[in-house]
Amino acid sequence: MVAIPEYLQCEGPIIERLKNLGWEYRRGVEVLEDEREPLLITHLMRAIMRINGVSESEAERVINILRTTPFGVEGSKRVLEYLKEGVPLRDEETGEPKRVLLIDYENIENNEFLVANQVGYPFRTKIPDLVLYINGIPVVLIECKRLKGDWKRAYRQIRGYEKEMPELFKYVQFSIAAGDRVVYFPNVPWLEDVPVYEWKGESFDDLDNIMEPLTPSNLLDMLRYFIFYREERGTITKVLPRYMQFRATNRIVERAVGYARGETERNRGLIWHWQGSGKTLTMIFSAYKIKRLLGNPTIFFIVDRQELEEQLAGELRSIGLSFEVVESINHLKEVLTHSDGKRGIFVTLIHKFREEELKDLRRELEKESRRRKTIMNRRDVIAFIDEGHRTQYGELAATMRSILKNASFFAFTGTPIAKKHRDTYATFGYRDEPYLDRYFILDSIRDGFTVKIAYQARLEEDVHLRKEDLEAFLTSRLEEIPEEYRGKVKERLKKRLNAIKVFLKNPKRIEMIAEDIAKHYRGNVEPFKAMVVAVDREACVLYKRALDRFLPSEYSEVVMTFNRDDPDIIREYFHELTQRYRTKDQSEIRGEIVKRFKRKETPKILIVTDMLLTGFDAPVLQTMYLDKPLKEHRLLQTIARTNRPFIKNGENVKAFGLIVDYVGIFKELKRALAIYDEADIKGVAYDVERIKRELREKMEKVLSLFDGLELRKDREAIMKAVLILFQKDKGEEFQKLYREIRSYYKLLREDKTEFKDAFSWLTEVYYAYNAKVNGLDPEVEEKMDKFLREALRFIHEAVDIGKLKKDFPIVELDEEFLRKIMMARNRDRAFYDLLFAVRHYVNTHRGPLTADLVEQVESIVERWKSRTEEVEKLYQELFEIAEKIQKRNRERRELGLSELEYALVMVLKRHVKANTRTLVGDVKELLRETETLRFRRWQEKAEVVSELSRIVMKFIVRRYRGRYDDLMKTREDVLEVLKRWG
Repeated sequence: MVAIPEYLQCEGPIIERLKNLGWEYRRGVEVLEDEREPLLITHLMRAIMRINGVSESEAERVINILRTTPFGVEGSKRVLEYLKEGVPLRDEETGEPKRVLLIDYENIENNEFLVANQVGYPFRTKIPDLVLYINGIPVVLIECKRLKGDWKRAYRQIRGYEKEMPELFKYVQFSIAAGDRVVYFPNVPWLEDVPVYEWKGESFDDLDNIMEPLTPSNLLDMLRYFIFYREERGTITKVLPRYMQFRATNRIVERAVGYARGETERNRGLIWHWQGSGKTLTMIFSAYKIKRLLGNPTIFFIVDRQELEEQLAGELRSIGLSFEVVESINHLKEVLTHSDGKRGIFVTLIHKFREEELKDLRRELEKESRRRKTIMNRRDVIAFIDEGHRTQYGELAATMRSILKNASFFAFTGTPIAKKHRDTYATFGYRDEPYLDRYFILDSIRDGFTVKIAYQARLEEDVHLRKEDLEAFLTSRLEEIPEEYRGKVKERLKKRLNAIKVFLKNPKRIEMIAEDIAKHYRGNVEPFKAMVVAVDREACVLYKRALDRFLPSEYSEVVMTFNRDDPDIIREYFHELTQRYRTKDQSEIRGEIVKRFKRKETPKILIVTDMLLTGFDAPVLQTMYLDKPLKEHRLLQTIARTNRPFIKNGENVKAFGLIVDYVGIFKELKRALAIYDEADIKGVAYDVERIKRELREKMEKVLSLFDGLELRKDREAIMKAVLILFQKDKGEEFQKLYREIRSYYKLLREDKTEFKDAFSWLTEVYYAYNAKVNGLDPEVEEKMDKFLREALRFIHEAVDIGKLKKDFPIVELDEEFLRKIMMARNRDRAFYDLLFAVRHYVNTHRGPLTADLVEQVESIVERWKSRTEEVEKLYQELFEIAEKIQKRNRERRELGLSELEYALVMVLKRHVKANTRTLVGDVKELLRETETLRFRRWQEKAEVVSELSRIVMKFIVRRYRGRYDDLMKTREDVLEVLKRWG
């Protein structure tokens, strides 16, 4: 039965909005033809015959291919391909191979768009709120909660459906969880965590905004051009577009395709998206869609750094797009001169467009272009320029444009430049259209794709650069010169640079800063990671030597280039590196250092001067220690390295990126950002006063949850606070607010006094709530998420953990505890203690011993909170669960088994005639036989699952011939336990 408020606040409004967009609405009972089949076969049969003009028997063959495609990684990838390209089939008359389309992308009205609610699939046990079908294929699922309901409940419900209804989710491409917020996310059942997005739009109501991707034309657009499977470090994920990527891509495509077809003369555009908002994927979406629409164009991705070339090639490879990396100038010449220009996707460094190398080729192309089609006069040539503000104003860019004379050019940047001779807007935009699409700092922070950047100046009197020297440096042209030309102008700047470098590289100064960095890092940053930006490569080595005196040597590493004519201090350090990493290949060493920084415990601090200041994404990087004068876009790009959110257990645990300034650069921030409107830059850096203001607001909000409660630290007051959270269903809101407060609080140093008492009390409540309701001991929480250690250090300043554990012990659910519960006179208090004990147990022992109990316990909790049943009845149910846990634990201990072993024994007991001791031996042998296959995340590898399934089947037949009740069911149950806990 649908809850009335849920229907009125969410489900009904979505149905009405979808109907207005052209979706047909039916109740689930009206459309579901077979409770075991997620496809609407009749609808799909009609659509296949209508779209393709095929016979009923061929349509049946197509449907049979869909139905027999297995769920899991490979099957899901295949289904997405079928949705995009059609199902491969041999023509029943000619025998020729062909593709039978499931969706008519060219004629939208030739498709059927159906939304059904309360669809009882499978077996009417799990009922999704809304399913969106295209031609009878379920492609989107929506779960609804009331406006006051947490969207995470809907999200978790859908993630549960993925495991319970795998056949449905081989078709469903993304889902929407609606409650207090409306989010969408890809359905990837084999992953524990998937990214969650909001679709922003013009409306105040998020339900209106989420209708944009559900508009039939947009949904088909997304299916065809924007949804991909991607392989990342051996794991298969699914790519969905964020709303600004979808918007920007379609603006680019409209212009590029319109220009290629002669429908417009505009052939360029600037895409101004802030660092960290996914520019690379926007480029890839655009290239893919343009390629599909134009048939066989030539598409260039132009980058200016080798690491960006590798990063882009990796992204293209990960989603399975075919492309070529232009390896040399000769390779580039071959691409440009092959026939009328080689068709396909190419990744190249701009540095290959050297005038001296290509001038003869250009002259030849100019001559050829007068009599035939060449790459010079073709309009279906598209160039995507990554970091378009950097190298698009000099000789290299001029040579490129003179050869790709009729191409479309689209530049992507987070930091455009508006200066004489170097104007990104003028180069790629038009007078009435400076940019084609913009998504800047405040948009990115609001949407959670990046975090705020906080600023703190340290040691100002002792180590900051003299203002006159800084002015001299900032007016120099060095940062504007492309890397390969810097040597030519460096001599002219040497005198001005030397004065600054001598000051910045004073060993005593560096030692003072290094000591401060070590103290600040250990006290405020760890276990997040940090970067030191030094003025040059020699300063990098000096910082490394100095930091090693105050921190363990494995804490820091230098990432920079090494040359043959380097001074002794740099050559000696390179020799140390080659010894440590056992290779003389500096690119290998750099790659290994960066990989360890992103994935391992150490190094914790990278020391750089030029490298990694652009295009380097490491969410674990939280703090940058800046000791190099930078300006304008270079400054913005550098500080943006710290702005990536760090997601753990589905939530961002990094409230801010922090810039610690040792050079005085932020005194120049307004000047450095003068090229942008104030509205665009106000979100770049947040000073301590602003952090304190926001902290006060959040403190006020969280304390309002406890109106009228005195903030005492005795047990009675703390318990009262916990009960308020539990009974008002405000626990998740409180925890989220508390974590935000903790993040703000940890950025403050001597400014903490104002907040200390309230923070200390909130911390006590937070721990007590976790201990009693969520079943998380403070020590368990610390182990569970090492990235909260630094925050916990602040908590430990404010709260006595020993006292807390004494007042709020985590009870053991043993016979002694149950005996005391039975003897308790106050039945309400006994129920309360038993409830938290059982809930704590099933939450902290999630596994085969408690899997069947979780829902029972949560049902009791819900009924107790809603006061729908007598406490006595709930108490009896709860006591039976506690006794069941006791019995299982006792038997498991007596048999000397792990939880996995015991679960397998219980499974086999249900199906096989054999005594327990025999089954114990059998289970141990089965686990030995399958041990090599059960590596981390083996469940995601279809071939491994298949092999393990085969071994289990053979084992059952060999061991229990004639003694099992149902071979297939036995195999499935054993496999299910191994998949979930093995």
